[in-house]
Amino acid sequence: MSELMDITRLARQRRIASGFSRAAGSYDAAAGLQREVADALLARLPTDCLPATVLDIGCGTGYVTAALARRFGTTTLGLDLASGMLAAARAGHPELAIRWLAGAAERLPLAAGSVDLVASSLALQWCDSLAAALDEAWRVLRPGGHLAFTTLCDGSLREWQGAWRAVDDGAHVNRFLSEETLAATLARSGWRGCRHEVTTRRCWYPDLAAARQALKAIGANTVVAAATSSAAHTRTSAPTGGGLAGRERLARLETAFEEYRRPAGIPISYRVATVVMQR
Repeated sequence: MSELMDITRLARQRRIASGFSRAAGSYDAAAGLQREVADALLARLPTDCLPATVLDIGCGTGYVTAALARRFGTTTLGLDLASGMLAAARAGHPELAIRWLAGAAERLPLAAGSVDLVASSLALQWCDSLAAALDEAWRVLRPGGHLAFTTLCDGSLREWQGAWRAVDDGAHVNRFLSEETLAATLARSGWRGCRHEVTTRRCWYPDLAAARQALKAIGANTVVAAATSSAAHTRTSAPTGGGLAGRERLARLETAFEEYRRPAGIPISYRVATVVMQR
């Protein structure tokens, strides 16, 4: 059973990595919300945090990693599953002495007690288990080290999910942790001084086509079915197939999506949790 679970986990990770690698070239141009969330996380880092070694988990194209390297001027590590993202990060920040690593949050390729600050912005929602990722962060942090991360909670992409319900009963939207489950996970023994808050952020689009393109550009349309996982991810896919059936499905999706329209456009909401705590 354990071997089967490992095979399933690795298959999911490969699909996630492949999806984000494909999006590496378009990611930065479409990642306005991701940068806003990252900036808010960086502003919440403890003022007395003076790390000798910093790790950014799910570094993507290196936005947070580069900011940490510039702020602290110490050993900085950027880790991601996607080789395409790591290549973009290296190419985008050649002036910084950052070590780029391939790896997963739930199995960090680092020694115990080797890091003083672990940061991660909008990456841990892709983990099979947030608890396992927190355990790994605990393992690699030195006593007194800090963990600062953002992730998504239930209610994210609710407009997209609602529109899809008018089309079929399938699962087309990522399934995120409830705020209650997040709070319970954070309350596990060991961590000190935990501060967390959940806020709603929205991206606005003129129509369905723009929303679909934006999700694709940041890799959020990756299909990772994992029905047996409590943090399972499904899909943000668009109607597939040609012919009348495909056109009818698309028309129903467009009509349902239009019901969310406001003066500013059509929103897609994100429930963003920001967490800072100490080992």
